[in-house]
Amino acid sequence: MASFPACSAQDALAALRLHQEWGVDGLMEDMPWDVWEESPVQLRQSPVRPPASVRRPAAPRRVIKGLDEVLAEIATAKDVPALMKASQQLPGVSLMRTAKHHLAPVIVEDAPFLLVGDVPNEDEDRHGTLFAGPMGGLLDRILSSIGLERAQLSMAPAIPWRPPGGQRVSQRDVEACLPILHRAVALARPKRIVTMGSTPTFMLLQKTSRLSQLRGRWHEAHIPGLDEPVPLLPLWHPAQLGENAGRRKTLWVDMLFLGETLSPK
Repeated sequence: MASFPACSAQDALAALRLHQEWGVDGLMEDMPWDVWEESPVQLRQSPVRPPASVRRPAAPRRVIKGLDEVLAEIATAKDVPALMKASQQLPGVSLMRTAKHHLAPVIVEDAPFLLVGDVPNEDEDRHGTLFAGPMGGLLDRILSSIGLERAQLSMAPAIPWRPPGGQRVSQRDVEACLPILHRAVALARPKRIVTMGSTPTFMLLQKTSRLSQLRGRWHEAHIPGLDEPVPLLPLWHPAQLGENAGRRKTLWVDMLFLGETLSPK
C-alpha cells in the first residue's frame, strides 16, 4: 500500500477552506458518479419572454413642395431667415447638397449700396461668410481707397452655394438661383447696386455683353418687388485681377468713379 507523507494540521485546514470556497460540501457520496452518463438533473430554466416591442416616435414626414409653391415663398419672403428657409426647398438645385454652407445676404440699413459677389469660392464656403479669406482682405483695401468699410455695406451672393470643386456654375443653376438673388435685392431695397464679377452682372442685367464692355458706367437693373429700376455698376471681382495690370487699372478707375457718385454734391 502506498504511503502518503503526513501533512500538518495547518495545511489540512487550509485545504479544507479552499475546497469550501470552491463549493465542495461533502467528502464522499453514497453512489459513484459516472462522468460519461447524462445527468438526470435538469436545470430549470425560466421561460424566455419575447422582448417587448418598443414604439418609436414616427419621424415627421418631409413635405415636398412643388416649384411654383417654393418660388412663391421665395418671392414673398419677409426677411433673410424666411428667404434662407424657402431657398433650401428649391427643387432641381444640386449645389445645396454638396456645399458646406448656404451663404446668406447681409442687410445694412441706409447702406450706400448693395455689393453683390460672384460664385462662392473655397474660403467663403468653408467659413460661411461673404468675401472671406485673402479675397476679403483685398476687398477691404479696395473699399478703403474711397473711404468705405465692409461693415457699412449690404451684401449678397449671386449664387448661395459653391459648386463642387469650384467648377463652373451651370446655366441651369444660375437660372434656378436668380429668384433668390432678386428677393435678396428686394429685401435690401438698395439705392445702388455694385456687382463684382461676371455672374452677378449677367444675372441682374440679363445682358450677354462682356464685363469689360459693361464696366465703367451705370446701368439700370429691374428687380421684381421694387417699383423703380436700381442703378447698377459692374466691377471686376478681386479674384479676377491676378497679375493683370489692365484690370487693376480699370478697377481703380471704376472705384474713383464710384466714390465720386457717392460723394455729396
